[in-house]
Amino acid sequence: MDLIRKRAEHNEGCVTTLEEITLHQEDLEKITLLGQVCRHLKILYLQSNLILKIENLHRMKELEYLNLAVNNVQKIENLQRCESLKKLDLTVNFIPKAGLLSVESLQHNEFMDDLYLMGNPCTDWEGYRDYVIAVVPTLKRLDGKEVTPTERIIAKQNYPALRQRLEDELEAEGVDLEKAKRIEDAYNAPLDEDCVETDPNKTSAWSIETRVKDHREMRAEKLRNDEKKKSNMDKLCNQGERVKTRRTGFDPLPTDPNARIYQKNEGEWTFKLAESEDERNMVLDVDIGKFIDISLVDVDIQPHWVRMLCKGRLLQLELFEEVNPDQSNAQRSHTTGHLVITMPKVKEFHTTAKPKQDFKAPPVQKVSVGNKGSVLTPPYKAPGLNSISGTSVANIMGGRKEIGRCDMKAVQTNKIGNDDSDSDDEVPPLMANC
Repeated sequence: MDLIRKRAEHNEGCVTTLEEITLHQEDLEKITLLGQVCRHLKILYLQSNLILKIENLHRMKELEYLNLAVNNVQKIENLQRCESLKKLDLTVNFIPKAGLLSVESLQHNEFMDDLYLMGNPCTDWEGYRDYVIAVVPTLKRLDGKEVTPTERIIAKQNYPALRQRLEDELEAEGVDLEKAKRIEDAYNAPLDEDCVETDPNKTSAWSIETRVKDHREMRAEKLRNDEKKKSNMDKLCNQGERVKTRRTGFDPLPTDPNARIYQKNEGEWTFKLAESEDERNMVLDVDIGKFIDISLVDVDIQPHWVRMLCKGRLLQLELFEEVNPDQSNAQRSHTTGHLVITMPKVKEFHTTAKPKQDFKAPPVQKVSVGNKGSVLTPPYKAPGLNSISGTSVANIMGGRKEIGRCDMKAVQTNKIGNDDSDSDDEVPPLMANC
């Protein structure tokens, strides 16, 4: 019943008004409940199962299409009361040549016009198609091929001979004709539990017995694999009771100064820990979201590490420089929601360059040059030398009169050039060209 409700999801789980249902590949070995709970079915898919017998469908007065392909059906029966049946698909079943005698049961289905029997052993008989067309006069299509009027007339003419030849061949093969002709039409005929052979000497590579056995083995293997997979998933995920709990506060501080600090980011926050531009502070920027209430956030700053607790999830980071917790502060951005924690360093390193001073020309002073005049030179001090203030130029030059190819000549500070130029003691003397 659970399987039927599951397949009735398109009808909001209501099975009483269901008109179509698909139950293929479910390893069903018997048709049950459908005739009692789904009486208004029009389309029923039961292909690729292990059904041995057509039964419990006699209450489906509105059934139009029945698909029993790839099952273990051996006889066509218990469909006489399905008054609206139009299409029957029995492809790839195990209907033998003796099963052709059960095709006569479809004469009661006056709307039957499409029948599929391909893939059954009975189709290997030479007169199979003519026999079926003659037995079911309402057929318009057999095994997907149209039944022409000429073919129908020929089949009716050959039917007596075909019927006699079929019975003779079955009798010669030792088939019980009375049992083969017996067609059930009971409301609830019990399923013969011994209908599946278990003798390995009577089985072949393709038979009902081997097919049922293979499917049962595959189903048992599937159940074992599903159970094993579920057990592994339980061990991998939660082992039954492993559930992460939210923290209510910070863990106690370690008493050992050499205790190892573990980095933690339980909330998987996006954060950035770096120095400030002036290299005086350590700055931690955490994206905790703009919609989290600030009452859910708590911060703990230690000299060598910082901790933040948000919604019971811990962010714990080790600092690479010692900070001053008393002067630290935390701020929250109203636009982005970022939490910015600023932590001043204990040791401040001033690495900025000294400010440049404005250049000022040194004062100019007069230096005597023998008895010829004076030269204005700024006082300066070279490394390893004293000031040259008041020092004779002649003494610096060491008494040499020639520098290159020029002779040093004293230049008078009096009138030089035109006679009308005024003399000025503050103007330095001009030097003669070499």
